[in-house]
Amino acid sequence: MTDDSDDLDRAFGPDTASVPVRSPRQRVGRSALVGGFVVGAAVVLAVVLVTIIGSVQNGVGGVFPRPDAALDRFGDSARAVSGVERVTASDPRKTSFASYDVVSTVEVEPTLSDGEQTAVVGALRTAAKDASGNGVRVFAVVDLGEVEVGVSPDAKVTERRLALARQVDAIGGVSGVHCSWSGAGPSDEPGDQAVTVVTRGTGAGLQAVVAKATQEVHAVFPGATVRSAAPTS
Repeated sequence: MTDDSDDLDRAFGPDTASVPVRSPRQRVGRSALVGGFVVGAAVVLAVVLVTIIGSVQNGVGGVFPRPDAALDRFGDSARAVSGVERVTASDPRKTSFASYDVVSTVEVEPTLSDGEQTAVVGALRTAAKDASGNGVRVFAVVDLGEVEVGVSPDAKVTERRLALARQVDAIGGVSGVHCSWSGAGPSDEPGDQAVTVVTRGTGAGLQAVVAKATQEVHAVFPGATVRSAAPTS
């Protein structure tokens, strides 16, 4: 008959002391080592994730959107246009996971002639087109004095805004016109356009001015919003 204890002795030795047993200090040290490794791996993973997310949002290698860079490019080009006095950039507006709209306000010398104003608006339109790309659309609101006009990379829509603003500004009782887009954000769609008529008119006179302006606006941009505002000074 085989003694099981003999097999155990052959496998592990005749004395239980032959089985290695870690001391409490060794166990604590091993646990600390494993815990440190886990924490280190978590930190590395978090840094990698933050870097990836930041790269997608801010742009890498000219592939992903870089709204701030687009604003800088437009600003540099706009300031080089003769007649431009000041360029102010607003915060980028994220429109989807990888696309942005950016809008700058451009102040122009109010003493420019109509021809000079047209040239400035055309140059700014070209600057907006050149600065757009990689998921970023560049727009601008150009302050020409009595008239403010929204500028986009689309030449035809930009020209229509300028021509319409001048047409509405010629209506009796109108002292200024803001012709751009609604508060939902910059857009070239006809129904998204917004025209504000600045007038001191009240009562029936105001209604007549707004009605005339609405007729002219909707002939160019069907469904556009038309509102009135009193002069600020």
